[in-house]
Amino acid sequence: MRHTLRIVREALILGFAEMGAVYTWRTWTFGWLVRLLCQATFYALLGGYVGDDTTMRYVLVGNIVVLACMESTIVVISLAGERRMGTLPLLAIAPSGHLPVYLGRGLQWTVTGLVSSLTAWLVLPPLLGVPLPWPRAGYAIPVIVLILASSYGYGCALAGVALRTRGAEWLVLNFAYGIVMTFGGVNVPVSVWPGPLRTAANALPVVHGLEAVRGILDGAPIGHVAGLLATEALVGACWYAVAAVSMDRLVSAGRRDGTLDHAG
Repeated sequence: MRHTLRIVREALILGFAEMGAVYTWRTWTFGWLVRLLCQATFYALLGGYVGDDTTMRYVLVGNIVVLACMESTIVVISLAGERRMGTLPLLAIAPSGHLPVYLGRGLQWTVTGLVSSLTAWLVLPPLLGVPLPWPRAGYAIPVIVLILASSYGYGCALAGVALRTRGAEWLVLNFAYGIVMTFGGVNVPVSVWPGPLRTAANALPVVHGLEAVRGILDGAPIGHVAGLLATEALVGACWYAVAAVSMDRLVSAGRRDGTLDHAG
């Protein structure tokens, strides 16, 4: 456990150092964060245009929560960057094992994702005239943290695909995030989709956590919300398992045929 915590700490230090080479606090705040707030605002206003205030709040809540998924899945880009720079083998030979190092490579995105989602959660509803019911809205914040965690596992699993298909990391990232945003109950309920598609959507992160958030805001029974949270945690655990198997196979194959150090 101590070694794992040390890896987490070092991964965060590395991640924020990497971000510091790209962003200043001003460019991140007034560039990236404002861009995310505008995205959520756009969809919320569109929901209000085609519906009413209830529709607008539904869409706004979904688009605020999904920001956590969007940022945490950027781990795909972080891991693909290691291969492009030729440093992937260095992660593979880490004394603690490659899995903790690989899975910790994009942890900084979970922190920025939480900041982005919470900022939107606090600012956008009153700004757009659809305030959330407090203190219930505060009870939903830990659920956003759970969604971040499950989405990060989803991103790590998809990073295994991006590492095998060089140059496809942005395609993988946007496709994966687009699937969640389209079919995950963000703008329309999952129940509107045909049965097979609805079943497949239930394997995505965000779906059950977002439903739990909506349930908390609407005052749903605790048992119902707890069941949704347990399902979200299970979905996240499954994605972490997929990520672990994928990374193991990637490293094993790379060691066998010497392809880990191929930049592309």
